[in-house]
Amino acid sequence: MIVGDIHGCYYTLDTILNQHWNKDSEQLIILGDLVNKGKHSMKVLQYLFNLQKEFHDKVLILKGNNEVLFLDKYKAAYEDKGLKKFEKRGLNKKETLNWLENLPHFWENENFFVSHAGVSKKSNYPIEDLEDYDLLFNRKALKNIGKPQFLGHIIVDKPTFDKKANAWYLDTGAGYGNFLSAVKVEPNANIKEFISIKVDKRDISN
Repeated sequence: MIVGDIHGCYYTLDTILNQHWNKDSEQLIILGDLVNKGKHSMKVLQYLFNLQKEFHDKVLILKGNNEVLFLDKYKAAYEDKGLKKFEKRGLNKKETLNWLENLPHFWENENFFVSHAGVSKKSNYPIEDLEDYDLLFNRKALKNIGKPQFLGHIIVDKPTFDKKANAWYLDTGAGYGNFLSAVKVEPNANIKEFISIKVDKRDISN
């Protein structure tokens, strides 16, 4: 089960996972952009940090460009910046930032490739640099790498297929109160189903 950009939408994330993720039989992949825009970035971090600890062999969380921005904000300036925000959620600031810093930029098997922003036409494939930041920030046309790509980053109204690039876009604007989307994919890249749920009002309203 591959989940698109969450953007601080804790209640929506909790709903989609509790209703649709089979913990016993399915690997979970999160495409990055866990934070910002929605109201509950820290709660999302706490939730996913603990989920990965509990199901470490079944939960893969990728880094997105908003994790880079988040790290820049809280690692810079001074040591205790935002400390109370972390402590309020029972998070150790240093441990949490180290976790985010070390999230992978992509994952792939023989049949499909997942990243936050996709392999651009200017990037090399196979990926030569395990920390290729183009995979987090790219907004240009994607390279057809000979197998399907699944990515977020670019907002679409519903899960959208780019035939030329052989790529599925899964960011359906959760951070703006639209939908959080996911896809269930078999190891051979066969798509089983798409899931989109409306963002919970608690995630975006004051």
